[in-house]
Amino acid sequence: MDLEIHTQPDAQDDGVPVQRSMEQLHDELDAYQQKVQGLSKLADIGQLSAGILHEIKNPVSFVNNFSRLSQGLIEELEEIMEKPTAELTEDDMADGKDLVKMISENLKKINDNGKRIERIIQGMLAQTRNDGPYFEPTDLNQMLEEFSKLAYQGVRGDDKEFNVSLRYHLDPEVKDVVLSRGEFSRVILNLVNNACYAVNEKRKQDIAGYDPLIEIFSKKVGDSFEIRIRDNGIGIREEVVSKLFEPFFTTKPQGKGTGLGLALTYSSIVDTHKGTIQVSSTLGEVTEFVIVIPAINK
Repeated sequence: MDLEIHTQPDAQDDGVPVQRSMEQLHDELDAYQQKVQGLSKLADIGQLSAGILHEIKNPVSFVNNFSRLSQGLIEELEEIMEKPTAELTEDDMADGKDLVKMISENLKKINDNGKRIERIIQGMLAQTRNDGPYFEPTDLNQMLEEFSKLAYQGVRGDDKEFNVSLRYHLDPEVKDVVLSRGEFSRVILNLVNNACYAVNEKRKQDIAGYDPLIEIFSKKVGDSFEIRIRDNGIGIREEVVSKLFEPFFTTKPQGKGTGLGLALTYSSIVDTHKGTIQVSSTLGEVTEFVIVIPAINK
């Protein structure tokens, strides 16, 4: 029995339905990817919030305390200044100079801590930007230190028993680096968050003499900057290392990770900042991420 197949040559020859279908699928995938990235960003902001609440508490306390101390010093200075000029002694003059110096030092500390509060708030606002990467000169060492502490405090917000030593090896030659603050701060948050998870899991094994440690390095190498984030946690199996930057792949248990953090980290470093990121690990001992970004990103 012969089969007769009917076709529609016009539609197939033109290829319009197929093309339209592929374009529609591509648009839907793009929209889905943006939604997923948006949800991942919200998850990062939620993780960051706990760290911000803790980290902002200290500088606010400094501002309040030094303001209160300065007010007391000003009152002492006013008592000296209220004396008639003829009654001012050398001791009064010396005390006045000391009080002015102390007030000046307190104001500097208030200013420093006020700037720290401002940086933390700017970092939070940078996480919410939706207008694409914005490149600006940024103190990389300062960012590494502040956002690693925010990541740590964010983890502690969920697990009060968690503690880790953060050790910094920051090259003073690494100063202002042109980068996207919003994206690069998320890179630090993701990598340090993963490092915190790794050392915390090893801590739970009750290994005698184990001290959780995360080390953060920066170094100027020619026309580039190198950043290394190393932990002495549970490590990663060799066969898993090559999959780490794949979307939705995670080594964490269900509900502990989205599998997007390292994929977005890779995209930020390679696509946005035109740099490289590599990872090496020894199971049960150490994991290290190495980032290299060019001095100028445009």
